[in-house]
Amino acid sequence: VASTKVCSLDEEEGPPLEETPIPIVPSSISDRYKVGRMIGDGNFAVVHECVEHSTGRAYALKIINKGKCRGKEHMIQNEVAILRRVKHPNIVLLIEEMDTYSELYLVMELVKGGDLFDAITSTNRYTERDASGMLYNLANAIKYLHSLNIVHRDIKPENLLVYEHQDGSTSLKLGDFGLATVVDGPLYTVCGTPTYVAPEIIAETGYGLKVDIWAAGVITYILLCGFPPFRGSTDDQEALFDQILLGQLEFPLPYWDNVSDSAKELIVSMLQVEVDQRYTALQVLEHPWVTNDGLSENEHQLSVAGKIKKHFNTGPKPSNNTPGVSVMTLDHDFSIQRSGSLDFYQNPGMFWIRMCMICFNIMATGIFDVLFLQCTACVTILLLMRFNLVQK
Repeated sequence: VASTKVCSLDEEEGPPLEETPIPIVPSSISDRYKVGRMIGDGNFAVVHECVEHSTGRAYALKIINKGKCRGKEHMIQNEVAILRRVKHPNIVLLIEEMDTYSELYLVMELVKGGDLFDAITSTNRYTERDASGMLYNLANAIKYLHSLNIVHRDIKPENLLVYEHQDGSTSLKLGDFGLATVVDGPLYTVCGTPTYVAPEIIAETGYGLKVDIWAAGVITYILLCGFPPFRGSTDDQEALFDQILLGQLEFPLPYWDNVSDSAKELIVSMLQVEVDQRYTALQVLEHPWVTNDGLSENEHQLSVAGKIKKHFNTGPKPSNNTPGVSVMTLDHDFSIQRSGSLDFYQNPGMFWIRMCMICFNIMATGIFDVLFLQCTACVTILLLMRFNLVQK
């Protein structure tokens, strides 16, 4: 299958996991699967490895405690609804689901190879050709999702899992659909992970499918040099957002000395601030750098592992979370807060400042009917909050 193009990376085993009790599951589960060790946990869900009795195949069993996620049912329902629809070699697959009064059980494809950064930092040899193969996998997943009008909205290395084929080769699978949604018009929800978020999300002017291409462009940049194109200190998120909004892309020396011009040209096309000028997933797949294996003659080894470890604090995973088995969002709120939320409740002051900046920008254009709608929306939100109709 074309979209299972492999990445020739050698990986190491993750740290051993602590022993945890085996959960008691309904007979509808235990009759079909042998439930084993816990491989991931969150505030309202745990993931266990399980083995199908009839085939001996290993899967990931996610057990969602309904009592612990009251008020967030819509998030789970949305994520599961999308997982039911998507079936692609480069996307983590939902095998089946079983619903009970107190728990929801999801049997997922088990991906044991760790995430994208794990693969790069543990390999002995890494070249531009490997990076091309990774982007090929990711672009295929994005192309498929966009053909269904689904936007992922949280594409980042931690959500790209390394699948190990029987022949020893590897390919990437996209997971964690907690922020994914169907696009039937402009979206305005500010969400995602700051390093990979597209400028139109920050500007709150409405966005669509191409925010995923921006994120893929950021990842491609990192794959080739080890650090992101737009950077800010952890306590100065607004400076990072300003850089993203400007979109001034640089390829500083000496880090880009041995990277092909074709790769740089593709990245520029993926990181266009103007959405209409930004590549589609199909254009990415048809670019020579992707179709020609990253210019296969360029076998110069890229020394990015150390930079990735420095910039992204990669290292041994906690003992209760195996790399690569975060088959879907364990705790959506935690994931966003840990990465730096862009929403109102994480930074209310900056939220309203940004809203006012948008209004001033609209005034400069003279489009006062749009300004009226924007101000009306702000006043409505304030009134709802005053009467406790908007909750965290």
